[in-house]
Formats: sequence, structure tokens, C-alpha cells
Amino acid sequence: MTKLAQTVRLRVADDGDYAFCEMLSLSNMKRYLDARSIPWDPQRFAQNWPQFENYMLCRSTENVGLLRLLELEGYLEIRDLQLLPAFQSQGIGSWAISKTAYLAQQRAISALRLRVYEENPAQALYRRHGFEVVALEARVIHMVKKLDRSAAPGSRGS
Repeated sequence: MTKLAQTVRLRVADDGDYAFCEMLSLSNMKRYLDARSIPWDPQRFAQNWPQFENYMLCRSTENVGLLRLLELEGYLEIRDLQLLPAFQSQGIGSWAISKTAYLAQQRAISALRLRVYEENPAQALYRRHGFEVVALEARVIHMVKKLDRSAAPGSRGS
């Protein structure tokens, strides 16, 4: 087990995490929203909060990011993956993607899906993890990663 895997963990977010999650999403996404003249919509964030699976990314005892998932149309969608700037480029995003793939396989879901603004450098992370572009609409890249069914928990290949 790597040092990172020993120190990063996922925990279910609770109502006490809401303000941190909204602040992190807003601060990380503001430049992309501003470039499109899209105002931050706190009501939309609030409406989506109970619909998504909300997880905190923690390193030791510190909250360093959030992961928001939605099971939809046979995919496990990464709806939000945000890290505090001080914790970016340390492998935590890669860890979160691998953990999401594991969660999908536990549910017998065979693919992950996400959307990313075309100028967002995170798309390079997603490509490294096997996500492929399936569409480009209004400068938003739609990506899918097919999961190896033979590696799913409980399968003969595991």
C-alpha cells in the first residue's frame, strides 16, 4: 500500500460539510464560470446536494476535497471532484478516480462518466486514467471510462 493510500480516505459528507463543499466548488470553478458569464447559483448547489452522493476527501484528519457522484443511465457519474489548491498534483485526484471506479464495480456499473470544461487542465488527469472524449458541446468535454468487468469484485478475474 502506498503512503498516499494510507493517508487519504473517503468519508460520507454530512450537513456540517456543506459550507466547505460549496466554498470549494465555487472557488475552484469561478474562473470557468466567469469565462462563460455564468453566475454561481447557490440554489442549484443546494438542490443537488441531497440528490448526489457527497464524499469528503480527507488526508489524515483534514478535509482536502470533495467527490460528488450520481448513478444515472447505467453510469456512475463524477459530478464534482474538487481539491484545495494546496493538495492538487499530489495524487489525490488519481486516488479518487480509482476509488470511484472501485465503487462502480461493486455496483456492477461498467462505466464512469463526467464533464469537464475544455480549458480545465483536469482533463489531462482524466485522459491518463482512461477516460475518452465522447462529445464536445458548448466548450464542455463529455468523457467516459469503460471499466474492466473482469476486475470487478467477486468476478473470476479478481
